[in-house]
Amino acid sequence: MKKTLFFIAIFFVLNSAIAQPYKTIKVYKPYNWMIGVSWSVIDDDGHQFDRLFDVMGSWNYLVYPTRVSVDKYFKYGWSIEGTATYNQYLPSKTINDSTGLTSMFFCFDVNGKYSFYNQYAPRARWIDPYFTFGLGYTYRNCAAVSPHVPTVNLGFGLNFWIYKGFGVQLHSNVKIGVFPGFWTTHTNYLQHSAGLVYRFGEGKRNNGDFSRRKNKWAHGNKRYKQKGGH
Repeated sequence: MKKTLFFIAIFFVLNSAIAQPYKTIKVYKPYNWMIGVSWSVIDDDGHQFDRLFDVMGSWNYLVYPTRVSVDKYFKYGWSIEGTATYNQYLPSKTINDSTGLTSMFFCFDVNGKYSFYNQYAPRARWIDPYFTFGLGYTYRNCAAVSPHVPTVNLGFGLNFWIYKGFGVQLHSNVKIGVFPGFWTTHTNYLQHSAGLVYRFGEGKRNNGDFSRRKNKWAHGNKRYKQKGGH
């Protein structure tokens, strides 16, 4: 049942993004590039969507930022991002129903990203909800999991723009291991992050109005009338 609901949610989110009329989202290019640094949490207790907020028992995190991201904006709300994360599994945390384990953790992801910013911008330019989907690679040298795992990623997040190009980002990712096994496997885990982002290279408004004066080809000089009304 959980698996069915998960894929139904994916379908509706993607359908909502694709179905947005271009005339409402082809309005403003908020940035060309976005970079970020975040504190990252890895939840790999083996319970998938149960015990989501077992901070003391399941969340692995360090006191310093461990995730970096680079985002390239294209148009219509779509961008592509690359992320890299480092973390450590602590012996006091539950890893796939086991404790007393330690591990180094690395993951690298490439995700497509769709932002609803242009839908909210006319009313609230400070909030920027988005979702991501893509592929990744995870390495863990832990006896409870396979060391090398390719993943399919689905994430949701919010950017809160505070001052000019600076903002706070909250993000959660579902990482589904595709080898060995799929879905019901010990390779699945959740990743959460919170940090700072900076966007730059702000674009120009583009509302598709071809009657603007900058389109000189649409405003050619009028021919002079010949004398005598001819």
